[in-house]
Formats: sequence, structure tokens, C-alpha cells
Amino acid sequence: MPSREQLRKYAEVAVHVGLGLEPGDRVLLEVPTALPELAHDLVDVAYEGGAENVEVLWIDTAVDRSRFTHGGDAAVDTVSERSRFKALAFEDGVSYLRVLAEDPASMAGIDADLIGRFTKVNNEVVFAARAGQMALEEPWTVIAAPVPRWTTSVFPDDELDEATEQLWSAILRACRIDQPDPVEAWRIHLDGLDARRRHLTSRHYTALRYRGPGTDLDVGLTDGVVWQGGAPTTSSGRRFCPNIPTEEVFTSPHRSKANGRVAATKPLSYFGSLITDFWLELADGLVVDSGAGSGGDVLDRILATDEGSMRFGETAMVPQSGAVAAEGLVWNNMLYDENDACHIALGQSYPMCLEGGTELSKDERIEAGLNQSAVHVDFVVGSPQVSVYGVTADGSEEPIITDGEWGFTT
Repeated sequence: MPSREQLRKYAEVAVHVGLGLEPGDRVLLEVPTALPELAHDLVDVAYEGGAENVEVLWIDTAVDRSRFTHGGDAAVDTVSERSRFKALAFEDGVSYLRVLAEDPASMAGIDADLIGRFTKVNNEVVFAARAGQMALEEPWTVIAAPVPRWTTSVFPDDELDEATEQLWSAILRACRIDQPDPVEAWRIHLDGLDARRRHLTSRHYTALRYRGPGTDLDVGLTDGVVWQGGAPTTSSGRRFCPNIPTEEVFTSPHRSKANGRVAATKPLSYFGSLITDFWLELADGLVVDSGAGSGGDVLDRILATDEGSMRFGETAMVPQSGAVAAEGLVWNNMLYDENDACHIALGQSYPMCLEGGTELSKDERIEAGLNQSAVHVDFVVGSPQVSVYGVTADGSEEPIITDGEWGFTT
């Protein structure tokens, strides 16, 4: 286990870098019941930083699983009180921090249709209320911490205590907590990502080309494309960091301009299920075929959520030299896997990835090429064998990622 000093530093990075806490903020934390010490540190740091109110929503996967094993149709098709609470909090402009620490197989054996029904109903409620967060109008961040079943999925050959120690150490390094001044180390890192996203925006690419084993994909971009990454600012000029850790710069592609085949290079942990060795075939932005080594029924449910869940909402560039990839792990945790290598997301787009996008109505965003969906599901497509090229207006290509590494300098 990390020392009390290390946990405290981790909480400080989460609150002050992740949320960019300001005096008077109201903060909502969502934390697994297995992590009370971390929750208490987060609460303490937030109040000491001037928060007006801090609430904790506790997560227990056994409680979540019971809904599907012992509850009937009414329990599956309902809007949960947790979702109602979060929706109201988001409408009030709360600063939201989630600790993502879950058993990647907590829903193993559960009918994927039941999970899909519950997820769809509740995501629609929460996503509608989170519109301001998706537009980066309100600060939010996600961090992670070890819990037993996640830990043993990453280090299956080790005893739990040893595995936990290894995973905590990897997390602290990836989050720069091992640096003499973690907050300053984050400032330098985020400035570097900002320089890369400004460079990509300045190139005005019309499309991206992905090439690698099992992947031959062209993704069109919107007119007025904007790249984001690192620490964005809210409409009021407040800087925060949605993911701790983060190694990505990203944008939202045109919803109708993806063609070809893309193969996932890492498993996708989604709502307690693990989807492995999967691929998607797209035509005019729509997934027209797919397959998976395991978890294909869950993938099908994701794609069936709504019309937008069969289209892309994000494409992100992540180098293999980043602090997360340096650990050489299969994390089985989407926060870490998506910051390990390039990734793409099915579902909801980010309006701030289109010039003037946050000022458009929902229909105007769709017309401009931004996707709309109740879900936003990231999956990893990058590796040392994958390259991504930016296509300019004259049809020429420029390297963005070359064999897993940055193909340009700033």
C-alpha cells in the first residue's frame, strides 16, 4: 500500500489538477466502498481547498450485480436513485470526481441484454444532465485505485498483497506522484500536450488514416475541427484535467465519414464485462459488421444502444512513450488502457472539438457532423505497429503517430 503521504499527494493532484478546485465549489465524489482512506483524503483536500460542500456516492459492484441476479424487469428498466441524484447534481454545476476501480468481470454470466437495458435507460438520464460536462462547461475528472479483483486481473500470477503493491506503484508512477513536486510535474506535462493539440488544430486535417495489423481505416473530420487534450478550460476560463492520468490529444470526427476496418489492440472492460479481440467494419460512418473473441454479446448491446452508438464520437492520439504505456501492462481498466495507446470512442461527440460547436443546438451539431448518443465508449486501437496519418486539403499525408510514437515535433 502507498504511504499516507503518497495517498495525500494523489488526492491533491486529483482535486487541484484534475478538478482545478476553486473556493466555493460543490463537489461530488463517486468512490468504491473498498477505498475509504482515499475517499477521506479526497474529502479533506477538497474542503481544505475551499469547497463549500463535498458528498460521496459509494459504489459496490455486489449491489449492482444483485439488480440483475435478483431483481425483475422493473429493476432492470428503472432509473436508479443514483442516476437521479447525479443528474440533479450535474444540473447544479457540481464538480464531479469518479474513482474508477472495478472488477472487470463483475458482471460475468449476466445476460448482456439486461445490462444493456439498464445502461441505456440510466445513461440517457445522466448524459442529458451531463451536457455541460461533455461541452467542458463544468469541471470533472476520473482517477483510479486498486481493488482486489481488478488487481488480480492485471497480475494473475502474484499473491494479492504483492499484486496490490505492484499496481499501486504503477499508478503512482503513471500519475507522476513519484515526482518531487507532482503538481508542478503535471503543469509541465499538460503544457506539452497543449502544444501538440494546438499544432494538430493548426494543420486543418480533413481526415485521418489508420494503418496497422487488422486495421485499414479512414476517418473524416469536420470542417472547423479543433483538437483538445491535457487540461482544457471551461467557458469561464477555468483549467481542469478530465483524466488523471492523461497522455492523449483528441478530437471528434465527422459522424458519417468513417470507412474501413479497425481492430482493437486491448480488451475493453465495460460495465463488469470484458470484450476481447474485437473489430469493427464501417461504411459512411456506420458500423456495418463486427466480431469479438469473447464478450461479443456485450459489444452488440453497446452498438444497439441507439443510432449514434454505431458511429464514432472521438479519436485520440496517444504515444507509446507515455507514462502509462511505460508500465507495459494490460490494465483491464479503460481509464488506463485508453491512455496507454491511441483510441477511438463509439457514441457521443465533444462539441468543443468543433469551432463554435458549444454554441450550436443539438440538431445543428448533428448537421455539422458531430455525433449524438447516450453512450461514449472508448476502445484501444494503437500499438507499436500502428501508424496514423493526417490528410491535408490537397490529399497529401503527414505523420501524426508513426509505429506508436509521435510523428511530429512542436
